[in-house]
Amino acid sequence: MAGDNPNKAIAIISETTTGRPKEIKVGDKTYSATLLREMLNLRSTRIAWSIQGDKITFTTRGYGHGVGLCQYGAKGMAEQGKTYGEIIKHYYTGVEITQPR
Repeated sequence: MAGDNPNKAIAIISETTTGRPKEIKVGDKTYSATLLREMLNLRSTRIAWSIQGDKITFTTRGYGHGVGLCQYGAKGMAEQGKTYGEIIKHYYTGVEITQPR
């Protein structure tokens, strides 16, 4: 991911288990990636950036928070007649859906 050099103005301090930034240092302050996402009105926590002169350009990839289910994809599958079970199993392989006891 761009910008993970600690000698620059912005650096990734830690990552989640899915490889997304968890904490990002901006100048001398450290922010959670989700807070930075909210503060900058970004679409995703999969954040990259480039610095040119005194300008920082942020780029994101995808939407959401990285839990693995695409709302648009799930909606499309539902519109094609797929059941909730088929949709869940498509995004989360190896799961079993059971009734509550």
